[in-house]
Amino acid sequence: MVTPGTRADKVVLTVRKPTEYLLRTDSALLSPVMVYKLTAEGFEIKHVQDMISSSDLYTAEKILSRIVGKSTRTIQRQSKDNQAVRLSSLQSAMAFQYATVLERATKVFGTQKLAEHWLGRPCGYFNGEIPLDVVGNPVGFQVVSDYLERIECGIY
Repeated sequence: MVTPGTRADKVVLTVRKPTEYLLRTDSALLSPVMVYKLTAEGFEIKHVQDMISSSDLYTAEKILSRIVGKSTRTIQRQSKDNQAVRLSSLQSAMAFQYATVLERATKVFGTQKLAEHWLGRPCGYFNGEIPLDVVGNPVGFQVVSDYLERIECGIY
């Protein structure tokens, strides 16, 4: 029972941002150079899997296969060893792009569910292409990021 003047213990659920799964900390606490160094070292595949599993869309669309360039079954087979498997720097950069765009879209649309809905549907701005499909290319990632910024500013 809670008595007047005392505070009840509260359970606080914190939701991790997609980039936090990869960087292991809040990206706001890291300089861009530090983020670069972490991607150059390569993210552990288990951290990328954790990031992807936080998104229904990313899980359904087999984003890990897109990042690694291998089938899900091959990735699982290679990950069975207890050794930490690291992605290459290019694969890590792509994983970071997917995490960043999901995080940004969630901020713009208010919830991850709405962000995933937008990311998974054809968009007129991209000539009918699905934003999630555009993100896998570095130039496409920049285009999607720029468009999300325009939406956030009300210029679309």
